[in-house]
Amino acid sequence: MNKDDIKNIVIAVASVLVVLLIAGALFLYGESDIALLFGIIGVPVIITIASAWYIKSVKQRRLEDPASRVKERELRGTCRDMIQLRSRMHDIEDAHSITIAESVTELDAIERAIQNSGGSIDPDSGSVDCDQEVIKGVTLFAIRNIAQDLDRAEQQFIDRLYDAAVKYAEDSRAKLGTLNNAGYDLGSCISELESIADPDKGIDEIVGYLDRLKAITEDALRGCVDDAKKLAAYHTGEVSADQVEDALQARDYGEAVTKLEEDIITLKTATKEEFQTYRTSLINALDTATMSVEDEKFKEFKEDVVGTSSPEKLVRLNEIGDAFMKRCQTLIDQMHYELSSTEDGIKEFMPPDYFWKGSGLAEKEYTMDTGSVEDAAGSFAAMVSGLRPALERNRESYKILNSYHRTVERQIQKRLAAKGAVSGDDLKVGRHAEFLRLYDYYHPDASCIDGTLHLAEGAKIVENPLMIHVTDEDGNGIEGATITLMRGIGISITLEHITGDDGYVTIENPGEGKYQLIVDAAQYRKHEGTAALPADGIDITLKRKGIEDYLCRGKAKAIKDNLHRYATDVLKELDRSGVVSSEFDMYINKDYRACLLYILAEEYPNLRFVSHSHTSKYPVLYDEERMVSRLIDTAKAMDKESYNTSDFNIPLPTEEILHLTEIASERGVHITVEQDDTA
Repeated sequence: MNKDDIKNIVIAVASVLVVLLIAGALFLYGESDIALLFGIIGVPVIITIASAWYIKSVKQRRLEDPASRVKERELRGTCRDMIQLRSRMHDIEDAHSITIAESVTELDAIERAIQNSGGSIDPDSGSVDCDQEVIKGVTLFAIRNIAQDLDRAEQQFIDRLYDAAVKYAEDSRAKLGTLNNAGYDLGSCISELESIADPDKGIDEIVGYLDRLKAITEDALRGCVDDAKKLAAYHTGEVSADQVEDALQARDYGEAVTKLEEDIITLKTATKEEFQTYRTSLINALDTATMSVEDEKFKEFKEDVVGTSSPEKLVRLNEIGDAFMKRCQTLIDQMHYELSSTEDGIKEFMPPDYFWKGSGLAEKEYTMDTGSVEDAAGSFAAMVSGLRPALERNRESYKILNSYHRTVERQIQKRLAAKGAVSGDDLKVGRHAEFLRLYDYYHPDASCIDGTLHLAEGAKIVENPLMIHVTDEDGNGIEGATITLMRGIGISITLEHITGDDGYVTIENPGEGKYQLIVDAAQYRKHEGTAALPADGIDITLKRKGIEDYLCRGKAKAIKDNLHRYATDVLKELDRSGVVSSEFDMYINKDYRACLLYILAEEYPNLRFVSHSHTSKYPVLYDEERMVSRLIDTAKAMDKESYNTSDFNIPLPTEEILHLTEIASERGVHITVEQDDTA
């Protein structure tokens, strides 16, 4: 069934529907007999005519050439393939200005052959039409020859496009090489072009290859424009930026290269003097900075500057100059920070004045003069000359003090304990005179005379002293805290000491090892931990005991593990009355009830715990929201100017009643409560 058959069937069906509609209209608006007669006669007549029409068309097709439909189908397919190939050729021409003239000629010849065979292509819409009479006179073999010619032309187009793409790449590399030799920095772009492998022989692969070449080339040329603009900023000249962009839009890369070459030649001449002057200044600045500080970055900058000898590199020189000044400021900042932090570390040792004094440089600000590179180098050298001696003194002083407090002080103590005197020869360190004098300063019970340290008469050396400091959360020392050190490994040792009024206690030579440390003080929670000795000191902070410590000592874990079971009765009573006392008959031992109420207050934000009430000496837990509502409802019902606490019939202390009135006030209900005698 072809299109003509379908058209005939549609016409027949439409005719039947028209007859039925007319019959229906006559039935509704006319006589029913006429409508029935019209339908009975009209429908068979239409069916008869349509059948005869269809039979005639079938007989006519039998008389036609049986291969005409095959020829038309193949001819249409060839036309569509040609439209697609020609479209790809136009796209490539628009994007890359590549026209393969031979392929255009071949396609024109194929199009003429298609027209001679009965096919036609609308150049505007791209639609295909076929002339049946012409197709009858053409053999199927001839139409298939056209398709083969098109396939051959497509393959030849791909081969020619491949050759054009390779030449395109060579031209791009040559153009960028020309600009690179002229003075533009395009080494990386040229390397990127050279790294692109030749494409496979397929239209999509070749087009992708051309797109990448185009992107790299145009980016490189626009980069040259930017470089030329930067260089032009150093004099009053102009660059051909607009002309280059116009050439790029037209894909005339040759014109763009020519304009850029002209620009760089002009700029070289215009900036030659500035280049030479700045290059000399930068080399002098680098020499000045290098004499002050040996820095690898300075060496790299110097190598780059010495290797730059063409005026078009003036922009690069300025970039190096900016980086040089930033590096100088960074080095100064590092030296200043190290000096400040080292002095802070020295001050922690509280050194004697004869040994070390602050340089006063830590508080100063160091910002270089950046008017020019030579000015920056001069201020850099001046700052280094001021900071370096102080920094070297600080390093040496910190090293001596740190060594003294970490190791040398203990060496001296051991010698003094054994002999009562220490000379420089007894110490296995350099600069022993400095260390002996420091010990004399830090220890009033010893004195250094003629290079020998003597222990004062009656003085005693405490070896490996351990100082423990016990404080509260505010940092105040706790007097009378009991400190217990226990060691169970090896020889068992138990040491007990009491802190003084400042919270300190010093334990003489407790021995090395891992100890269990227990610190206990009245009204504070006990601290239990471990301590690895020897140690310079131990700081312990104790927390004050709260209600939980008194009510829940040794009970909290057991309650929390089964809180849901224990809390059921309490929550039901709260839901009923709003207040529960620890005397309430709960599903838990009586000794645990107060702790249970306290834990529930922590778990539920609407519950509030009170250690005692005016109706009972036992702890109470109440629902704060319910009590506030009860308070407000009672006040509204009584409607008084002021109330006594007994008016509300709430079994809570006066402080809690006042607390409830504050909450009511926050909600806009102001209740004045006066304490009565019954409270």
